[in-house]
Amino acid sequence: MKKLLLILFCLPLIGFGQITSPSVISSSGNYYNNGGVNMDYTLGEIVVETQTNTTTILTQGFHQDNLSVHTLTHNLNIKTKVYPNPTSNILIIELDKNIDGELLVYDTNGKLVITDKLVDQKQKQLNFSSLKQGNYFLHINGANRKSVYQINKSK
Repeated sequence: MKKLLLILFCLPLIGFGQITSPSVISSSGNYYNNGGVNMDYTLGEIVVETQTNTTTILTQGFHQDNLSVHTLTHNLNIKTKVYPNPTSNILIIELDKNIDGELLVYDTNGKLVITDKLVDQKQKQLNFSSLKQGNYFLHINGANRKSVYQINKSK
C-alpha cells in the first residue's frame, strides 16, 4: 500500500518536471547568419552542453524568447536645441516654450556632475569648464517627461 501511494505521489512530479521552459536575462547579445549557419548568443548564458570537433567549439544554452521594457517616463514633447556640441565651456539649452523642470548632467559612470533648475524658462546655460574631457548625458526633466542628450566635452 505504501509503495502504491509513493508511486501515485511521484508520478505527477515526473510528468510535470520539465514543463517550465528555461530562460536567461541578459544585458547584451546578438544574432549571426552566414547562409549555412544561424547563431544567437547572449552574454551571461547558462551553459547546458558543449560540443567540440577539431576546428569548432559550440556551447549551447538557453535563449529568452521575448523581453520588453516599459517605463512611465515619456519624452519631453518640446523642440529643444542643445549647442555647441562638442563644447569646451558653456552649453546652451533652448526650448520652444517656457517650462519648469530640472537639468541633470551625468558622466559615463552615472555620477551626477551638474544640476540646475528651469523656472518658467526656455533658455539656460550650463558651465562645462570644470568637467574633464569626455562624454556626458544631459537629462532635461519636466512634468513627468524627460529628454536625454549625449554631450561631448572637449578641451
